[in-house]
Amino acid sequence: MKRGKISKRYYAVALLICLVLLVSACKGKSGAATGGAPRTPFIGGTAGITMNFEKDSPPPEVTDDTSFAFNVIVRLKNDGEFKVEKNDIRVNLVGFDPSDFGKVFDDLRDAQPDDTLDSRKRDAEGNIVEGTTTFVTFPKGGDSFVPRKFSGNTEFTFRADACYNYKTEANTKLCMLKDMINIRDDSICKPTSTRTIYSSSAPVQVSNFRQTVVGRDKISFSFDVVLSGNVDIFQSKDKKTPASGFDAACPRDPRTRREIENNVLVQITEIPQDPVITELKCGGLDLDGGSSGVVKLVNGRRTITCTASLVSDRLDLEKTMGIHLFYNVLDNKETKVLIKHLADVS
Repeated sequence: MKRGKISKRYYAVALLICLVLLVSACKGKSGAATGGAPRTPFIGGTAGITMNFEKDSPPPEVTDDTSFAFNVIVRLKNDGEFKVEKNDIRVNLVGFDPSDFGKVFDDLRDAQPDDTLDSRKRDAEGNIVEGTTTFVTFPKGGDSFVPRKFSGNTEFTFRADACYNYKTEANTKLCMLKDMINIRDDSICKPTSTRTIYSSSAPVQVSNFRQTVVGRDKISFSFDVVLSGNVDIFQSKDKKTPASGFDAACPRDPRTRREIENNVLVQITEIPQDPVITELKCGGLDLDGGSSGVVKLVNGRRTITCTASLVSDRLDLEKTMGIHLFYNVLDNKETKVLIKHLADVS
């Protein structure tokens, strides 16, 4: 009997240990940081500034008896990884004649948010701090919309157009061996290969980074600039932002729009100043000695190809390089407002 009781105790203890190990394993698979600090530089994603209307601002329906005044409040949240100053975002409210609501066009254009939109951040231990949420209120000046009298029920479109300046940061590592012709099996990296590239959360991404050897002391690399968000992008050679006005950064004039739509300013960083690199040339980048320039995306994509000459006196190494993208984003959100006609009672 004693042996049976002891055996049961052993079984109970063993079962408890197994359960503890199983729970620990499940926690490790849930995405919790089991190995300490993150090993990637960015949170990642394709979001920038997200926008929505506050509930009942505007209301879904109002009456035309002049007793129902209302405001339109646009909520903005920075879900990307680039800080947007309040002066670098402009919002227009379009879709209706402001005189039907007792206002003029200046009450609906070039509105700014209440606050600067700080980006999402991740600290060294992997904890994420959410980006800023702020608001834009129409009409400008703190007044209200008051619908005039209509002949019957009439539905209007209220659309908020937001133009803001944004930036994507990406980085990867170039493989540079002392002998790039005769590659050893135990070399620290492969100079002809697809390299992992990391992009910050933003509507335009950098992807598909490839490196090849084109000489004993020369490499070539290429990457794709890709529009990943459902937005329009613009960039002019004079680098205008919404601080110069909505139409300067996100033009509505057809000719100007064609000239700068789908344009992105591309900038190669770190390696142009590195002593290992003696010369850098990138097709389509005609600024700063060939390390930056404005390029146009075709069907939402553009491939950039570069060649880099290396010093002959070097050791095997991996060199971090950065790619920065600058552009203005045009996004919108719309809703409907029904103006219900109240018949005169005589």
